[in-house]
Amino acid sequence: MAWIVKLVSVGAAGEEHSTEVMQITKPDDLTDLASLGLTLAEGKQLLAGVQREIVAAQARVHAVRRPACRGCGDGCRVKDYRQHAMATLFGQVMVQLPRLRCAGCGATEVGVEWP
Repeated sequence: MAWIVKLVSVGAAGEEHSTEVMQITKPDDLTDLASLGLTLAEGKQLLAGVQREIVAAQARVHAVRRPACRGCGDGCRVKDYRQHAMATLFGQVMVQLPRLRCAGCGATEVGVEWP
């Protein structure tokens, strides 16, 4: 027997986006009680996958925001993206965050109020 664990996000406008987090395969019978339910390793893998997807979605939504330049007040544009390691309750997650450059004066910003 196999299960596919999917995480479905619902946006403010009602749009849905689903991501497959993990596939779990278990035997159909209970001849071996050790195969009942999830193992500790499977549980940790599932939780880490859910955490990774939620953090990535939050970072994508956050990255859309564009700050005004602190120097001249003009709008900033995406220069490039960098990987950042974020420590979460359920382990470290790698997140892509934008680096921004001011269209007016060329100053570099790292994002909008990222912790």
